[in-house]
Amino acid sequence: MACVAVASLLRTIELEFLQYQPRPVVLDNDLISPNKDFIQSFHQKLGFLISQLDEERIDMDGVEAVKHLETKLRDLAFRVEDEIEILIAHLYDEEEEEDEVKIADLVLKEEKPQLDTEGEKSQPYCVKLHQVFQSAMEEIEAIEEELLKIKAEGRKTGHDVLQRSQVLSSHHASHSKEEMVGKKDEFEIIKKKLTELGSKERKVVSIIGTGGIGKTTLARQVYEDSSVSIYFDVRAWVVASQLHNKRQMLVSLLNSIPKQGNLENSTDEDLALKLYQFLKCQRYMVVVDDVWSREAWDDVSDCFPDDGNGSRVLLTTRLAEVAKYTSSDIDLFHHMQLLDQSDSWNLFCEKAGKSHGADFEIIGRPIVEKCKGLPLAIIVVAGLFSKLNTLNEWEKVAKALDSSTTTSIATTCSKILSLSYNHLPHHLKACFLYLGVFPEDDEINANKLSRLWSAEGLVKAPKNDVVAESYIQELMDRNLILVRKWSCCGRRIKLFGVHDLLHAFCVKEAQKENLLYVVRENGSDFPQRCFRWVSIQSSKFDVSTLCYSSRSCRSIFCFSECRSLNLKQFKLLRVFFCISYRMHKNIVDLVHLRYLPSALYNQNIVELFKAWNIQTLYNCADDRNYLEFPQLQYFRCLFVTGLPNLFIKTCRVFLG
Repeated sequence: MACVAVASLLRTIELEFLQYQPRPVVLDNDLISPNKDFIQSFHQKLGFLISQLDEERIDMDGVEAVKHLETKLRDLAFRVEDEIEILIAHLYDEEEEEDEVKIADLVLKEEKPQLDTEGEKSQPYCVKLHQVFQSAMEEIEAIEEELLKIKAEGRKTGHDVLQRSQVLSSHHASHSKEEMVGKKDEFEIIKKKLTELGSKERKVVSIIGTGGIGKTTLARQVYEDSSVSIYFDVRAWVVASQLHNKRQMLVSLLNSIPKQGNLENSTDEDLALKLYQFLKCQRYMVVVDDVWSREAWDDVSDCFPDDGNGSRVLLTTRLAEVAKYTSSDIDLFHHMQLLDQSDSWNLFCEKAGKSHGADFEIIGRPIVEKCKGLPLAIIVVAGLFSKLNTLNEWEKVAKALDSSTTTSIATTCSKILSLSYNHLPHHLKACFLYLGVFPEDDEINANKLSRLWSAEGLVKAPKNDVVAESYIQELMDRNLILVRKWSCCGRRIKLFGVHDLLHAFCVKEAQKENLLYVVRENGSDFPQRCFRWVSIQSSKFDVSTLCYSSRSCRSIFCFSECRSLNLKQFKLLRVFFCISYRMHKNIVDLVHLRYLPSALYNQNIVELFKAWNIQTLYNCADDRNYLEFPQLQYFRCLFVTGLPNLFIKTCRVFLG
């Protein structure tokens, strides 16, 4: 619950006060030296406390007192970070005011008496910083005392029991290729409908089923089958998703077909015509995945010509009415079935990767029954159990699931997702929630995510690539992400996705924790509380309406074409993620900026000197004026004439 807030605060303290080269304005105002011991002590105590809460949350799962402490710690961390970053922003404001006064004095040629203001200049901010940490330290110690009391009570009530000594052996399941368990018959049915149906007319085959039942996995298996790929001249794949976007669907379809060139400047009509002309006279197979509405189908259906050559469209949907709208032939519908107990158990064993002893089966069988044959629920809970090492840990989780009296598949799945999330270590929990900022069904680039995690303070630089890679690997091991593309060597994940049920969980949980606000095309209500991240997925949204949350907002993500933005009001912004290359105003005023891709087109790097802790910086013009950014990890500029040695030493990836 406090994972994101605490990770962010710890990293902010490190960057502002504990790094080897703090920002000059902090040194000039002598904030560190009088407070260094106090700052280090607070940093250490905070890190220890979150780890203790992490252990207690697992050992005493469901104890409300622990959740209450986590909420208190979260609010404390948010408040302290706000106070630190606002104080530093004020230092720059004051510095500018002093410069303006000096200029005015020179113009007026007024001689003023010299005052010894050295102590007056540094002391107020030094004292304010001390007061911030002193107050926070007192609250931390109070939370520690409460935690000790809860642990003592837990021992009395039997929460803190000794673990049984038997350790479950494990093996690493292969993730090189996703295999389906218990779906071979369904695979053959879909394959037959696509390739062996007598009719030469274009037909739409629909896979219908509830969320998490495996529609996309089945469609993917058929799509990648060698006999299917040989049968069709061309294949294409697009994800519609609940909030579909016509242009994105057309671009995705064209991008899945080779040699389509630059599509950025094409109109929607041009894209639709281009797709139609390419498919014309070819026997094609197009997968339209995750269709929620008639409108989504109507937006692309006219692009699929019927040349009487046996072309097929494979559609996946949760809604039978959508399937009926695309085709009146019920023989082309396939309703996916839940797994029976035998296949459910086989899938669980394969994904859990544990030895199949008697104790394993006694504890595991009832858990699998709770999943009600839903594949997503089975693999998520199996991913959780793959990380538990003792029978005692297994029994605790089984007991938590047994306490649920829910009967519907949806509520059972929700319970399992919550349980798996609650058993993540705090660092992984923060990184997993962060996936909610991306649009549903988005393909997430692992390298970009690593830089974003680092900028948010969720992964520490300079080894953020290695750490982030291990985090992504662990999320995969826990079956919380879906690998879309591996690196050339097959060892690293390049692209991955998140199942829409898991994505919805991330969004809901992040909103509950006052972290995330999502703006969608169909409109969004203004959030009642403050948030740290805003994900803009609508081109109609006016960012200026967020001014009331400018103090809390740390990250803005623009996944749609946004108008030129005035970011001056977002004084504490650290991440600005924008898919467009438009110029945005007042970026130079953002002293806490750490991540800036594709937005500072044709602007000089020297103008960003206030953003001392910038880590990722793209598309800057080179004017032979450089500053050393001690945290800079990734830098790309339009052209280069020369770089100082210090700059080269700090930068890990440089692209000219």
